[in-house]
Amino acid sequence: MFADFTDLSNSLRNANLLKTETLFCSQKQKWCADFAAHFQSVCTKLLALQTESSLPPISRLEYTNLNTNFINRHYVAEVWVYGDKRYLDKNQRFVGEYDISFLFVYYNELWDTLLTMRKRYVGKVKVREITEIMLKTLPDFYSYLPKIALLAMKDLVEYPPFNSIAKNETFKVTVGDYMVNTTPVFVETKNKNDKKLAKWFEERLENTYTFGDYSNLDFSGKTFTFTEFRYAQFHHSCLRNANLQGSALIGASFFMAQMEHCCLDNCSIYETDFSHAKLQNASFVNARGQAGLPDVKEWRYVGFLPISFRNADLTEANFTGANLSGADFTGAILDGAIFTDTILDGAIFSGNTGVSNR
Repeated sequence: MFADFTDLSNSLRNANLLKTETLFCSQKQKWCADFAAHFQSVCTKLLALQTESSLPPISRLEYTNLNTNFINRHYVAEVWVYGDKRYLDKNQRFVGEYDISFLFVYYNELWDTLLTMRKRYVGKVKVREITEIMLKTLPDFYSYLPKIALLAMKDLVEYPPFNSIAKNETFKVTVGDYMVNTTPVFVETKNKNDKKLAKWFEERLENTYTFGDYSNLDFSGKTFTFTEFRYAQFHHSCLRNANLQGSALIGASFFMAQMEHCCLDNCSIYETDFSHAKLQNASFVNARGQAGLPDVKEWRYVGFLPISFRNADLTEANFTGANLSGADFTGAILDGAIFTDTILDGAIFSGNTGVSNR
């Protein structure tokens, strides 16, 4: 293949991924609502199957991509459920398809453009080579689906039909490639022990605590500084007076957590969910969590979602020097909150904020 064709295809790929990012930002609320409706229908089906005793407790619900579908431009995520043995589970079951063609508008456009361009090279660029290019860039476009699932599911996992489904000791909802790479978007672990977990966290192991379920536990007064909790779940947990200074909390969820006087100074809080959390007197000094792409001209991965402080109690919280561009403070209590030198470009507020710039 000619080097200039490769360079041009890479340039077009970047441009079409940037257009997909723009589309995602404008349509994500609708896409999340559509995914939520589909997820609810899947859960209803699973509950019915378990009620009639034709499906045992499950360990994984997976939205999975099959390359054969995409080669044929059939843009769907197949939905499967498995037991503990996953792909070896004799009770694994296909439970539906989710149409994701809305995510592949510019992928399809890229494909058609490359097929048209190849004609200039008089047969020296093969259709097979273009198919290989498209398969290599497929995960980039598909990477928007986990983001949609994360957003859509956060308000569904607390209620029926999802919480009525019979699950095994560890349960995951994942999105990804069949039998290859999958991204957890929800993890549920039964019989957790907060004392054992706290001792484990103090070891500060790399790439170990990510995507974990640490919900409904008591970590009050604990010190977990400079620890990596990317996409971990602390729903309803107590972290009063805890010290998380310098930790990586990217995508973590502290939904309805009790975090009064918690230290989050110098933390990475990109797309972290603090909705409905109690954060009175919490400190976010120099925390980093701006939304969007790090480079608006070069696509490297999906842009960060806005931090959510929706309906959180942030009375006298300290955000001095933090970057919270795009953050959502809708419904938050901000009486006496300190925003000295805080970057709030595009942040959303509602009502009487009581914001202080001391």
